[in-house]
Amino acid sequence: MAFDGIRHKDKCVLITGAGQGIGRAAALRLAGEGANLVALDLSAENLESLKTEAEEFGVGCELATGSVADLAILDQAFELASVRFGRLDGLVNNAGIGGYMKRFDEVEIEEFHTIVDINLRAVWYGMKLAYGAMAGRGGAIVNVSSMAGIRPNRHHSPYGMTKAAVISLTQHASMDYAPANIRVNALCPGPVETPIFDQMRNYMDEEGVQRARSLVQSRTVMNRFGTPEEQAAAISFLLSDDASFVTGIAMPVDGGWSVSDGRRM
Repeated sequence: MAFDGIRHKDKCVLITGAGQGIGRAAALRLAGEGANLVALDLSAENLESLKTEAEEFGVGCELATGSVADLAILDQAFELASVRFGRLDGLVNNAGIGGYMKRFDEVEIEEFHTIVDINLRAVWYGMKLAYGAMAGRGGAIVNVSSMAGIRPNRHHSPYGMTKAAVISLTQHASMDYAPANIRVNALCPGPVETPIFDQMRNYMDEEGVQRARSLVQSRTVMNRFGTPEEQAAAISFLLSDDASFVTGIAMPVDGGWSVSDGRRM
């Protein structure tokens, strides 16, 4: 796919979970549209390959390796933006885990804390740091939530709870950040072909995984999984001046999941 190299020219965007899936697709889309990147991910190998691809667009790409559950890693990433590029125009809070496919009462305390630390606390902290980095110039934040934050999924309560909370954080921050000309929006992907679906194999056998995938797919009116690139296009829009009057929304990019009755045509 060709990008215009102009939409985000000379901006600096920080992306968490940038090594794969939606985060990687967003990073490459934004690089193709002229943005310099600060990319954070657990995998140093994935980040190095991302850097190689991004720099082919003629932009800068700085890397921070580690888990967003370690807030010092986020401090490091924001410092890279300041030192290397002297500004921060966009933040994509994308890093997350699918969590545990368990009945509500079977979720352990340690599992609860793990998913909150990654899917929620890190998002809150990133938004907090972004305010300090953007307040003098303005900017935009996109928090990657999920349709699971709008409609519950059976046996997935910790994940759905954190994603619903991300939407609430987005709405509250959009109100508090507007005077500083900082827009804050949430993206709510439906089923997307990303490694997060592979994590289901940690909690169920292959037959169960395929049954779950089929059920998820059937709940979209388009009857297919989306692609990371389709989510990246929405992220690019929400970060851009084309969305200059858009803040506080939870935007479904879900193949019709939100209007589906769960029946195939």
